[in-house]
Amino acid sequence: MSTPTRVERVLLAAYPPGFRSRYGDELAALVAEGGSRWRDRADLARGAARAWMAPSFAGDAAEQRRARLQATTTTVLVAWCASLLAVAGLSKSVDDPRLPGLHGAAWTAYGTAFVALEVLAGVVIAAGFVCWVAVVVPAARARRGDVLVPAIAPAPIVLAWLGVTLLVALFAQHVGRRHSVALTWPRGAGVLAVLVAWLAVTLVCAFGCAAAAALALRRARLSEARLVRTTLVAALATVGVAVQAVAGTLCLVMLLGAGGGLAPRDAVFSAGSVAVLLVASAVAALSTARGLAAMRADPPSPVRPPA
Repeated sequence: MSTPTRVERVLLAAYPPGFRSRYGDELAALVAEGGSRWRDRADLARGAARAWMAPSFAGDAAEQRRARLQATTTTVLVAWCASLLAVAGLSKSVDDPRLPGLHGAAWTAYGTAFVALEVLAGVVIAAGFVCWVAVVVPAARARRGDVLVPAIAPAPIVLAWLGVTLLVALFAQHVGRRHSVALTWPRGAGVLAVLVAWLAVTLVCAFGCAAAAALALRRARLSEARLVRTTLVAALATVGVAVQAVAGTLCLVMLLGAGGGLAPRDAVFSAGSVAVLLVASAVAALSTARGLAAMRADPPSPVRPPA
């Protein structure tokens, strides 16, 4: 029997929490008994992907239904965070500075994506605050640090991101005032390194907030009635992400035409942003469809003792 390698431990941790709670020890034992072959690692990766694509939930019918609604809420939250970053990336590549082809139908599609983003952000933030209160208040009364810590974690994460962004903005202002920001060695390489580091910090902070919120929600174990409301908000968010994906795709297709002014570097960046939007939309739609199906299912009948 061998000890799982670091790669194997990462792959084991990549399985959904519900799967790990039910089969984690058994799967870890199988990994320890087997070898460290690349085929075994590939099987672990495929198994993790299947577990996320078609999750199974433990417990009776009521608990499975509650867990499904909870999974939909957290999945759509992560997809929304990804769409937020993707729209920001699309804006940076086509509207900073504005491309010559960003007018007419392309501008309409671009504006539609941003209107959907703003409306969706308002809905998610308002609904998220209500859900946050429902998680934090009972946890504070019960002195449950395991719920309070991840529930409060997004606040310092956002503050840290704002601090880093302020420093990057001051750096960009300083460089732009004194020098031309051409990506030439060595000054340009330093500017590019700062930009890449800021993008990495932004990604980590965004998904750190989503992961913390999902962890707090899972540990709080909200009632099914409250999760029904969060699932309905998730369905609305899914529509918004889909609108952003369609509008972003149309904008990119029009800018790729003659006279769009989309340079190869910006084309790669904007195409990547649109790809993230499409994937986020598909993931959110699949999870929302499963959540709504669970809502439409008849609730389990209570078990009555024999007369």
